[in-house]
Amino acid sequence: MEPRRPGPIVAPAARSGSPRATTVAAWAIWVVSVVFVAISLVTVRSGGDLLGAVGQGLVALSLATVGAILASRLPGNVIGWLLAAGGFCFAVGSGAMGLGVYGLTAHPGSVPGAIWFAWLDEWIWAPAFGAVVLLVLVYPTGRLLSARWWPVALAAVLLIALITYSSAVGPWTDGTFPVQNPLATAGAAAPGPGPGVLGVLVGLITLLVPLLSVASLVIRYRRAAGIERAQLKWFAAVVISLPAFLASTALYQATGAAGVVGNVAGAVAYLGFALLPVAIGIAILRYRLYEIDRLISRTISYGVLTAIVGGLFVGFILVFQAVLAPVTGSNELAVAGSTLLAAALFQPIRRRVQRLVDRRFNRTRYDAERTVAAFAARLADEVDLDQLRAEILATVAATVEPSSVSLWLRE
Repeated sequence: MEPRRPGPIVAPAARSGSPRATTVAAWAIWVVSVVFVAISLVTVRSGGDLLGAVGQGLVALSLATVGAILASRLPGNVIGWLLAAGGFCFAVGSGAMGLGVYGLTAHPGSVPGAIWFAWLDEWIWAPAFGAVVLLVLVYPTGRLLSARWWPVALAAVLLIALITYSSAVGPWTDGTFPVQNPLATAGAAAPGPGPGVLGVLVGLITLLVPLLSVASLVIRYRRAAGIERAQLKWFAAVVISLPAFLASTALYQATGAAGVVGNVAGAVAYLGFALLPVAIGIAILRYRLYEIDRLISRTISYGVLTAIVGGLFVGFILVFQAVLAPVTGSNELAVAGSTLLAAALFQPIRRRVQRLVDRRFNRTRYDAERTVAAFAARLADEVDLDQLRAEILATVAATVEPSSVSLWLRE
């Protein structure tokens, strides 16, 4: 039985330049990124957001590592270089902020040139996010959708340059450092659109460029088929994991809980961003590419499940507090009862949500299970050998979809 191939294999982008030079450059970027992430983790021990440092370091290393792999194997594909550049900028920004805080706030005077590390942290985030925007425009082929999208790409580059310049020479207003920008120019605007016609224009470009980048991805998906569509699904698989983060954040805001809930929300966000380059690497290298439907189905189902269970948990707490607090004088019993009730409802809700999601996003598995179940029911009453043979062939054809199928019966 020969399985049907999902689509024609498209050759990857051609290699360009010296393979050794591009490999050395890609992994040199990775080494520098690792060094700055290590600096960030060491300096944060003197005071700072440990979860933020670990999360940013994870995102930076994920971007830089996948970027180095793709850039060294497919140097003609710009996606690897964009990932490497984004990881490099995130890593340098994280390490520079750690050195700036350490040398200016925690231990003043202990880091030579600490103010310049602070200055570096204030603007390097702009090219990091710019690399992500450009990545959306060229994913997964490494080229724009068509020549008509060049103005969008140029507008993105111009916007990145404007924000970078504004951040580099504008005043520091976030209060992270106890000093002011040594390069701040008189009358320089803080990062942002600012007033006037120019400010309105920059604001419109800031709004339109990300929207057009996402629109390019949607249009590309509608036109794609076979391998390219599967690659785009891998990209979407991580993006749609964000509902879990939004649900956790909403739960935090609704309950006012500190500590665990807030940390879980942050961890989910960082994990989603860290998995994005991994998904891109899998898609570009086409490793087990066609198992994406199951991943999307599970991602959506657990995101929806998190939102439902979180909402029920909050609702139960509010109801139990209103009923039990006047009697018990505390909220501990309400929290314990809400937790037990939410845990008891978890599995029934999960099964129901999974069936509903499979019907829409993993239809092949859903239809296959229904077909096999129906076949098992018919098999229990079937005694005619020829009819049984026809039923088996029909079931195999409907579930596996081979290009040809044969059945031998041994008497």
